[in-house]
Amino acid sequence: MRDPRSGQLRFPTLLGVVFMAFALAACSGDDGKDGADGAAGADGTDGANGLNCWDLNENGVADPEEDLNGDGNVDVLDCNALASGAYETAALHVDFFTDNDYEGTRSCMNCHGPVGEEMLTNAHFTWEGVAANITGYDGGIHGKNDLINNFSIAVPSNEGRCTHCHTGYGYDDNTFSFDDRNTVDCLICHDQSGTYKKGKTSAGLPDPEVDLNVVARSVALNRGVPTNDNCIFCHANAGGGDNVKHGDLAMAIADTTREFDVHMGTDGANMDCVACHQVMKDAEGSMVDHGIGGMPIHSIDDGDMKGCVDCHGDRASIHAGLSVQQVLDRPGHDTLACQVCHIPAFARDTSTKTEWYWKDAGLDEDPNPPAEAPPRPTWDKKKGTFVWENDVRPSLLYFDGKWDRMMINVNDQYTELPVVLAAPTADYTTPGAMIYPFKKMIGNQPADAGNQTMLVPHLFGGKGGPNPFWAKYDWDLALQDGATYTGQTYSGAFEFVDTVMYLTVNHEIAPKEQALGMDSDCFDCHIEGAIDWTALGWSDDPVLGGTRP
Repeated sequence: MRDPRSGQLRFPTLLGVVFMAFALAACSGDDGKDGADGAAGADGTDGANGLNCWDLNENGVADPEEDLNGDGNVDVLDCNALASGAYETAALHVDFFTDNDYEGTRSCMNCHGPVGEEMLTNAHFTWEGVAANITGYDGGIHGKNDLINNFSIAVPSNEGRCTHCHTGYGYDDNTFSFDDRNTVDCLICHDQSGTYKKGKTSAGLPDPEVDLNVVARSVALNRGVPTNDNCIFCHANAGGGDNVKHGDLAMAIADTTREFDVHMGTDGANMDCVACHQVMKDAEGSMVDHGIGGMPIHSIDDGDMKGCVDCHGDRASIHAGLSVQQVLDRPGHDTLACQVCHIPAFARDTSTKTEWYWKDAGLDEDPNPPAEAPPRPTWDKKKGTFVWENDVRPSLLYFDGKWDRMMINVNDQYTELPVVLAAPTADYTTPGAMIYPFKKMIGNQPADAGNQTMLVPHLFGGKGGPNPFWAKYDWDLALQDGATYTGQTYSGAFEFVDTVMYLTVNHEIAPKEQALGMDSDCFDCHIEGAIDWTALGWSDDPVLGGTRP
């Protein structure tokens, strides 16, 4: 009926009630499927920058009066400077990260901004540098990003797995920015809680199980100085497992005894890694930057590397009056580096890989199954066949700090076998060269049969291409991926070639009573099979009449 006042139709009351009941009933069925997500909204505007802890007047400027500790710099060290000049950095970090959540590297950069800038040029972050120690390539930029080895072969196309120990976050392919300080991982070196770890396949991102606030509160303990645990975790696990690569750097060395390393042993000198591998400091003893001294092929000036004589003095004064001095005084022994006698063997605690055969990777079963279960696996479908050894006698070679290294798209061709991937360039005629101990690593790996170039296989993850070997176990496809990613030329025909490389041995210093030549014992070295004399330029043991050209 029509409302006489408005002229509009209206339902009788009863009919209206019935209609509403039907309407409500119609709306009470099952929910339909959710529609597709709408487009992401625009990013919100950046919030205002927070204040630096030292900015006492909140003007955004480093004013001279804010240099509370009087060191000439306005920085984080002024944040908690006391009248006495002492610091309570541990308390500062605990208090801050109790009141504030750790929000990634930017939480560190709020106070330690200059350190972040330093790290952007640090070899631990860049994984490359000026190749001062690669013969023939002085001045070029090289490093882990283009070196070829006979362990996991190469980084490119495999970044997501290899960067498990990178001092950054998110380095999963070759588009990673090395210019963003907020991708620096401060915690990997400065965690003092013992709880920090990265996800194994996360391109360096922290494991989700880690309480980052707990870690952040701990970083200033031990005065912020990295401990052995911090260093050893990455360096001992290089190559894919404990002591796989170096041979003289195992997880055990972080808490070992004098028997296995007189420097690191808790019952010996009980030294930290940073006692020898130091940062560069100025005349007043203040840290210049975060570069760590070592013996790399690049970035050798990153830090301050201490040598034997820096602590022990020269060899003449050390051995004066001892029976071993008679050995050292004999002709030719003046070229022996300290490590030759004081590292009579390496891998004395934890075994190390000395052979790795990639040809056996991808098989469905071990081609040479052992009669009994070995202490460590000798075959893996992903990686092939291995040989592990303990108490390995080092190979001796002349060394002056310079290397021959094979690099992707630089000098990756070979003309003879075995292919030498890394070796000292010096020989007995090289001025200043000394005899040093090395780990000799041999094996086989894929190469281009047509072009005679060492190839980089795509082993892991989706960023390097659609056909990682560890997913499809197809060498040809993995090599196609690797060539596309690196820019290498691949003929389509591959083979496995024998390779060799050498690594320096500088750790696992044995107790002096185990040193070679003690009590004038010549037979520590001058016995059959102890030393490869041809590698030192002799036709045979010189004691037995060996000669040099």
